[in-house]
Amino acid sequence: MQLRKARASEIDTIYEMGFDAWGSGLFYEEYLSLCRQSKKYQSGIWYVLIDKETLVSSAIVYRDGFGLKTGCFGIGSLSTPPKHRQKGYASKLVTLLKDELFEQQSCQALYLHSDINHQFYTKLGFKRILDTDCLLYSKNEQPLPTAPPSYF
Repeated sequence: MQLRKARASEIDTIYEMGFDAWGSGLFYEEYLSLCRQSKKYQSGIWYVLIDKETLVSSAIVYRDGFGLKTGCFGIGSLSTPPKHRQKGYASKLVTLLKDELFEQQSCQALYLHSDINHQFYTKLGFKRILDTDCLLYSKNEQPLPTAPPSYF
């Protein structure tokens, strides 16, 4: 399996992965148009996990904005196509992203917001910040912050 930055030609495929979760009440073309116009999606870097030349999972990484401090990153929009779910691809993507960001990008803390399945992320080493939907991964044993970054 390989982690890499997404290619421009893969962006619509990435958006399609999240349609069943985030496209509620929209026609597919409407949803795709909103994703293409999203300033939030344009402000991050999309990463993909490739298995045998097939795109099996994706996530966006934010470095600036949303109240993220210097050295902190945010992961958002983690998605896997329905036919590839429950095979460990999302876990592998998050693990490889953590490795990449901490080893290559001088990351000090990694945040994500999850309105579903906190347990999935806690199994990957993230800790929930108070009673929020924001989780944090850090190699330092610092106390959890009292105010998470804005939703991304």
